[in-house]
Amino acid sequence: MRGESGHEMTLSDYWRVLTRRLWLVIVALIATITPAIVLSLVQAPVYEAQARMLLQSATSDSLFTNTAQSGSSTVANEIQVVEGEVVYQRLKHDLGLTEDPPRAIGSAVGDTDVVIISVRSGDPVTAAAIANAYVNAYINTKRSQAVAGLVAASEELQSKITELQDQIKEIDKRIGASATDDDTNDEAQRRVLVDQQALFKQRIDQLQVDAALTGGGAQLVRPAVVPSDAVEPTPVRSAGLALAVGLLLGVGAALLVDFLDNSVRRPADLTRLGGGLPVLAVVPIGPSLDGRPIALSRPSDVGVESYRSLRTNVQFLGLEKSMTVFEVTSALPGEGKTTTAANLAVVLAQTGASVALVDADLRKPRLHEVFSARKREGLSDVLIGTELQSVEQTVDANLVLITAGGNQTSPSEMLGGTRMQAVIDALRLRFDYVIVDSAPIGLVNDAVALSRHVDAVIVVVQLGKTTDVQVTDSMRTLSQVSAPLIGFVANRARSRDLTAGGYGYGYG
Repeated sequence: MRGESGHEMTLSDYWRVLTRRLWLVIVALIATITPAIVLSLVQAPVYEAQARMLLQSATSDSLFTNTAQSGSSTVANEIQVVEGEVVYQRLKHDLGLTEDPPRAIGSAVGDTDVVIISVRSGDPVTAAAIANAYVNAYINTKRSQAVAGLVAASEELQSKITELQDQIKEIDKRIGASATDDDTNDEAQRRVLVDQQALFKQRIDQLQVDAALTGGGAQLVRPAVVPSDAVEPTPVRSAGLALAVGLLLGVGAALLVDFLDNSVRRPADLTRLGGGLPVLAVVPIGPSLDGRPIALSRPSDVGVESYRSLRTNVQFLGLEKSMTVFEVTSALPGEGKTTTAANLAVVLAQTGASVALVDADLRKPRLHEVFSARKREGLSDVLIGTELQSVEQTVDANLVLITAGGNQTSPSEMLGGTRMQAVIDALRLRFDYVIVDSAPIGLVNDAVALSRHVDAVIVVVQLGKTTDVQVTDSMRTLSQVSAPLIGFVANRARSRDLTAGGYGYGYG
């Protein structure tokens, strides 16, 4: 299986997948364990009783051979007889039942001739009684079959004796009617027939004795006792099996979903997708309690370090090339570009630098909400002739806010025109830094039109939401107009992705 960067996945990669998709594993466990436990609790108890019988070697005698039948094949055959319909009907007849009793299951005890007869029932007394009755039914069935065979053999021998008697009578007639030498041959033949007749009579006598003494080919060696504990349901075993199945399903689902998920997962992926562009900051997850920028409401919070890291990187890049005006955008709405722009402006102002924060997202402005500012004339009004300084709202001594304003007709044309360039130039002369919050790249052309007027473009990407394709498409769109891209901000990062050591709190 290939990992996020196309390499073969290691155990640590699989572990990261499972921790990232842990909710899937939990859902699968709940979906399997809960029904198993509920069904176990509502299921009626089932009891199992076992009786043991010993199969006795059966001897089959004929006039010519004696063969003894025993061994594992015989045991297997007799188990089929125990479970068969003949014994089942004999059981019903012997017990005088009108309803069908529970069926028996036979099993051999190792390589011995002992057979276990197991019967399950909702009543423990019934289970034990039926198990013992199965042994008796089997013995009675085998006895009846053996006696029937002996009787059939006796009848066959009796018919042979009758035939021999008829032949003897014929010879006696011939001897009495003639006094020739043939009488000697007749007398010899008669003696042979008489001897055969005597042998058959002896065999009939033996069969009659065998019929009187024959057993059922088995004997009860351990009667079934009334069970005290139910064999079903078994909540612990059911929960254990459900746990195993749930884990398999959950892990499989997690791996499948992760394989199909093409969202950007790690900050390193942004560098790869951006053709080497750096990740300027990795911002952790954490909602703001009051809705204000965390750098303003709680400047000492550890989560602000992510934005201070962004400030440091921006200032460092400005050493090589003069950068005053920064556009903050994203591929999609809701990735945190407005929050990033606001916090970046605040931490820059906290250094003593003068900062202008401009809301250039004319279609869905939010900066006035973030700072609880008045939604009055703003950038769009300046672009059609209003005085710039008249729309500025002071946030603190070093930070000025310019809202989007009320006139939002044709935003792309307004932001890409010469009037917007004039506004940027005027702000550049009065402020150390100008932070411009623009519309997302993937929806409208506003951010692309604005990018020609700024010194640098920062793209905010929410990890786990924005896909590889959306990032590459945004990069391609900006590159086509030679936008001054300087890097990414990875938003809503997990603790293991933080460059500042792994904070447990942050603002995304």
